[in-house]
Amino acid sequence: MQFMSALTLLSLVILSDANNYDKTRSTLGRLKTYLQGETESAGISVGLSEGRQVSIKILPLTISSLNAAEQTFTFSVGVNMQWLDRNLAWNKSEYDDIENVTISADYVWVPSIVIPNSIDNVVPTSIQSPTIYSEGVGELLFFESFKTSCQIDITLYPFDQQQCSILFMPVNGYTLEVPRPSFGKKLQSFFIQNSEWELIDMLARVEDVEMTTITTFASFEFHLKRKSMFYIVSIILPMTLLSVLNACVFLLPADSGEKMSYLISIFVSYAVFMNFVNDSIPKSGDVCRLSVYLTLVLCQSCLAVITSMVTLNVHSRGLLYQAKTDVQPANVKINTNENERPHLKCVSKTDHALFGVFLFLALMSLLVFCV
Repeated sequence: MQFMSALTLLSLVILSDANNYDKTRSTLGRLKTYLQGETESAGISVGLSEGRQVSIKILPLTISSLNAAEQTFTFSVGVNMQWLDRNLAWNKSEYDDIENVTISADYVWVPSIVIPNSIDNVVPTSIQSPTIYSEGVGELLFFESFKTSCQIDITLYPFDQQQCSILFMPVNGYTLEVPRPSFGKKLQSFFIQNSEWELIDMLARVEDVEMTTITTFASFEFHLKRKSMFYIVSIILPMTLLSVLNACVFLLPADSGEKMSYLISIFVSYAVFMNFVNDSIPKSGDVCRLSVYLTLVLCQSCLAVITSMVTLNVHSRGLLYQAKTDVQPANVKINTNENERPHLKCVSKTDHALFGVFLFLALMSLLVFCV
């Protein structure tokens, strides 16, 4: 008896759930029919775009690359568009308190946009069906990766900042607005940071254009800052140390015979290091500060070689003169200490002075990054 009662109760529950499901499905069907009509051309808001105003905002997701040679900026964002359409509003109480419904874009009006500064796809390809709310608010949300053109200035490389933008232009008779003028200082936790670039800010604005069918377009500008610590540690610091070593050649005694081999070793180190540095410098028609600095350091190395050759020549001429005559010049007092030779003292003072000059040049070359 108890078994039969339980079975009857279970059957009643199943039938009740089935009836509720059928009722909800029927209500949803009535709502969709009300919004979209029986056919694609019968939707109550199809083609009604006169005077529409669409709010647009984007959510940065990733920054893939910024190519200076190709002048392109690749990134991924989420795009959210909202608009108000009173024709799409409904009374929730008449439709079992259904607050929103997703409808195919074939049956309701949706804003169409193009990306005029896009490289690959001018028209977004991942647009989904819009969501309609009971208040008559339509919402379109899609995620896509964009590749846009960007004017990149590498003059201050590797301490440069770039500004790249994406433009949204309406094409079916509506105007755009941006809800907030500036945002992006507080990035969401799911934003994937780039290893080379830091997103420091993002500005949004609406620009007016003088065209027959298009009156406005929205511009979202990314402010990017290059992470320069890698270049400081791996390029600038080693080149600075090599330039300081150039100055240290004048601390070596001329009699050691190691001055020229020391300088040539440093010069070869420059050549090997420049091959590595050349791959990291962006390929562009502009001259960056790092290239100027490397050129200055290379010039210092060449000048150190030439100066050392001159001082060694003066030193060898003095030794040759004393070996042939075995007397001191007439204008020099005779020194009883044979180890203290006037021409050697003169060369030693010159070497110390040259050491100071080349050390000063090595440090002053760093000012090229501050100008």
